[in-house]
Amino acid sequence: MNLPAPIWRRCIAAVYDGLLLVGLWMVALVIDTVVRDLFALDRNWAALRAYLFLVGLCFFGWSWTHGGQTLGMRTWRLRVQRSDGLPLRWLDAALRYALMLLCWGIVLTPALLQLPQLAGRANAATITAGALLAIAAGLLSTALDARRRAPQDRLSRTELVVLPAESRR
Repeated sequence: MNLPAPIWRRCIAAVYDGLLLVGLWMVALVIDTVVRDLFALDRNWAALRAYLFLVGLCFFGWSWTHGGQTLGMRTWRLRVQRSDGLPLRWLDAALRYALMLLCWGIVLTPALLQLPQLAGRANAATITAGALLAIAAGLLSTALDARRRAPQDRLSRTELVVLPAESRR
């Protein structure tokens, strides 16, 4: 049986994968811009958000359904699996990805509200306080969970485990 992944290892792997995701999104934005310019199309923000969501889903979904590891997870010897120990299916991966984006959106909210364009909002302090409480609750619930499942893991019925050193490829 593999051990649950500690919070610090999860966070470091998430930073690796976050940087990869930002790079993929940048390439996707270049492609979007070229296609829009080529066909003289107006920007459709809803379509762009859906496109970027699908780009990320393809990256995480394929990685999680084909071995349970992204590059960051592979580097830190982590694997995502269903709570019953089986590999993720595409539906599991899509749910976990959507919930992961929501959780990271909450985590990044206090920093984003420091941007000059958003800092002056009347409710910025309230939103920041709410986000900080949600972050604290998520970290506490992860730390207290016997299998160290983060909110996206509990809701998607998945877990992150540490692989033995010899499992590293």
